[in-house]
This record gives sequence, structure tokens and C-alpha cells, in this order.
Amino acid sequence: MCSRSGHCRREPHVDQKTKGNQLVKTAWYLGHSADKIGNSAILVGDPARVSRIADLLEAPDFLPETRGLKTVTGNYNGQRVTIAAFGMGAPIATIVLHELAYLGIKTFLRIGTAMYFPPALPGDFVISASALSFEGTSAAYTISDAPPVADPALVQTLVASAAKRGAAPKTGIFATFDAFYRDMFGIDAAGHKRAGETRAMLRDGGVLAADMETSALLTAAEALDVSCASFCLGTVNGINQKKLMPELLAQGEMQMFRIALDAMTAKG
Repeated sequence: MCSRSGHCRREPHVDQKTKGNQLVKTAWYLGHSADKIGNSAILVGDPARVSRIADLLEAPDFLPETRGLKTVTGNYNGQRVTIAAFGMGAPIATIVLHELAYLGIKTFLRIGTAMYFPPALPGDFVISASALSFEGTSAAYTISDAPPVADPALVQTLVASAAKRGAAPKTGIFATFDAFYRDMFGIDAAGHKRAGETRAMLRDGGVLAADMETSALLTAAEALDVSCASFCLGTVNGINQKKLMPELLAQGEMQMFRIALDAMTAKG
């Protein structure tokens, strides 16, 4: 079914399991049941980040792992929050969001690393206000050509949470691609030329960051009537391809984890 705004809602396959005298929804791919997830979810690409974030939680409960989709639920600031890995790319990221949304989560935050463009600097945090889609997954969730937007309230909370930890993130347009080695980076001469032209287009168009998930996640979130935004650490310069030094990446990552948890459990 598609709404008048052009967003199409599709329900994932879920099982109903009996616990006691109650039926509990269980997602197909993740295999998690609704009673094992938190009030909000932080989505990460790298499964190793799930374990690192779990170190910041109280009473972390690692859920059974399926297809490498590592998940933990724990307490932070007195609230239950779920951290779920999706690996890489829009198709699997939206599966994770879709299943968790069906199980009852209403607020999502994708965190990770991203290619950045001016005015962002190395190690800056970047937040999605909206996103341009150069990927194919969004078409399954909308018939609209309008760029999806992040939840403004969640963006505002992220900015405030970052400020409390001494960070000043930049907010702007993200661009999302499917083909990492065709659209973002090149291996051979032809690939370098194509990717370079794409990055120049993004820079000239005022894009702040590029990744492989944000536009699809925002589009799916709008279709499923849940809140979503992306909060990333700028690690690769979109102009010259220079990478953030490993020690700065590690420091920025830990600060990103704390800001994300603060924002997702902020009261009021």
C-alpha cells in the first residue's frame, strides 16, 4: 500500500511465538522477539562496534546472532536501547530497520563513518538533514522523487547531545550509493575517473557526506512511520581521499557512541 505522500508500507515476515500465555512477535531474519528489544535502536555497520558500544551499557544482553547480524539490548540512562549491526549497504540495513520497526521500535539512529565534503573537516561529526538517493532500495518504499528527510526533533537532540560533550556536528545533505567501487572509489583508471566525477558533482551540489545506507533508511522510516537520522564521523576526504588517522578514528568513534546513546535516551 502506498500513501498519498508516495510512501509504500510493506510488512516483513514475522513469526508468532508463545511465551507463557502471550503471543510475541519474532522477526524472520533477525530472529529477535519483541520482548528482547529496547525503546530505540542504534544501527551500525561493523558488528565489532556492537561489542564496543555494549561496554557502555548496563546489563547488556547479546541476542542470538543470525547471518552476522549482531545485536545487543541494554540499559543506558535508565532506558532500554538496542544496538544492531547490518553489515554494509542499503538492502540489508533496511531489512534490519524494517524488522525492528515491526517489533515495536519507533526511533532509529544510523551511526558509523562517512565520506565528507567541505565545510566538514577531518574527524567532524556530520548529521543528515535529508539525503539524495543513488541506490535502488528506496524505490521499494516510495513512489515519490522527493528526497527523504531525517526527523528534525531527533536531529535537534543529536546536536544538543553533541554540544554537551564538546562537539559541534555539521548538519546537511547526505548522498547514498550502492556501488562503492564505481560511485565512491575506483580500483582501475576508468573507475577512478567515474568516481572522481561523481564526488565533484556532490561537492559542487553542496552535499555534506556520502555513504551507502542513509537515503534508504530515511525513506523506509518515513514509509513505516518511525523516526530516523544518520550521525557519522567524517573519516574520508571526498576531495583528496585522505583518511582519518587510526588514533583519531578510535577517539572519534568512542565520542560518537556516547553522543548517540545520550541522544537516544534523552528525556523530554
